[in-house]
Amino acid sequence: MKAKSVLALALIAAFASALFLLVRHNSGAPVSVKFRIAVAPIEQSSFVVTQANSARFKYLVAKRSGLKPALAQKLEVQAIPHSPLLQAQLGVATETEARQYIAAFIPVLQDLCRTQAQVTLAVDRLDEKSR
Repeated sequence: MKAKSVLALALIAAFASALFLLVRHNSGAPVSVKFRIAVAPIEQSSFVVTQANSARFKYLVAKRSGLKPALAQKLEVQAIPHSPLLQAQLGVATETEARQYIAAFIPVLQDLCRTQAQVTLAVDRLDEKSR
């Protein structure tokens, strides 16, 4: 009797774990937004990356774009080595949200960096995940 109970619990745990991993794997955002930002002067790239990754910036750009702040918190901005460009990446639910986010991103970042750097949108790309 005890062995049957242990076996049943083990099967339930294995099923729950498999279900959790399956749901977690497929729960990504359907649209991946990747864009590049040009920074002038190039020496200010690290300052701009710091500003773009700050919680304050993420809140402001989410507010301006109409996105949920939780989605904006998943924004990642990195400097591209030996280049005046930065790369930003974010996952959102729809292409419309992606366009709204990109439209709000540069003005908000420029407001935060206005005295030290000029930022412009260099390249934007939207990738829809296949279902």
